[in-house]
Amino acid sequence: MNTSLPEPLKDAIRSLVEQIATTQPFQDFESTRSMLSRNVEALQLLEHLEEEQRSLSRLALQRDLADEDFTAIEEARQKALAHPVILAYFQAQDRLVSLLQEINNEMSSLLGFDFASSAAQPERELEEDWE
Repeated sequence: MNTSLPEPLKDAIRSLVEQIATTQPFQDFESTRSMLSRNVEALQLLEHLEEEQRSLSRLALQRDLADEDFTAIEEARQKALAHPVILAYFQAQDRLVSLLQEINNEMSSLLGFDFASSAAQPERELEEDWE
């Protein structure tokens, strides 16, 4: 269901976004994301971690996983988190998520329902609404 938002609501949303963009958690996240995107070593470590995750997922489709199956992914995770740029990125991401959760809590309190959960619901076909 697509509806056109009224201009005053669009203005309020733009204002909220502008306010979020001025916060330290958002600025730190943007800064660390930029640093991460330019750091070849950090990107390689993250790519290796993602490959280990894919490998583990493929293995899980074939058989039950044993403790030793997690060794490679745990080593890749520890190496990635030991890199200062990756660690700074994840820490900044955590602070931004905390801020966004606070914003959601405030909006939910004012609206009387969980705003983020409601907004995250998949769009239903119109016919489903009538059933």
